[in-house]
Amino acid sequence: MLTICTMTTVRDAVEADLPAIIDIYNQSIPSGLSTADTHPISAEERRPWFRQFSPKKRPIWVAERAGKIVGYIYITSFYGGRPAYDKTAEVSLYLAPKAQGQGLGTDLMQRMIDACPQLGVTTLIGMHFDHNEATKRLNDRFGFQQVGYLQEIAEVHGEQRGLLLSILRICPQ
Repeated sequence: MLTICTMTTVRDAVEADLPAIIDIYNQSIPSGLSTADTHPISAEERRPWFRQFSPKKRPIWVAERAGKIVGYIYITSFYGGRPAYDKTAEVSLYLAPKAQGQGLGTDLMQRMIDACPQLGVTTLIGMHFDHNEATKRLNDRFGFQQVGYLQEIAEVHGEQRGLLLSILRICPQ
């Protein structure tokens, strides 16, 4: 496991964090690696999205360094929150460009995995583009198993890209 050199605080996100969260998200759009969005979004249009989160069941956490949000991780209910899938959640992680490659993604993923039993999650789903090597390495590090591949379902910067589907089974405590 990598050591994080700079002091990082991880906490539940509050609505006042939404502009910083959206800024990090929008910074990921030009690379075409992390999202299928092709244009920046606004904090206001994401407010309903943010309000779906619950610290006790489906949290969104922000990572702060020197009082500035540098990343976030969250889980969302799988397949529209249908009851039979209640113990399954999709994990998503975004880091500011300056915070990448420093172990923060590893730290946030470990924290989320560790919290899954208390959140009632026994299966985490990860989905990422087939050309996103950083996410693939992160998922491999934690033992996510690839269970599906949707070939050429997205056009990113004029190129056809596929979506990898991976799962991690969480042992109940």
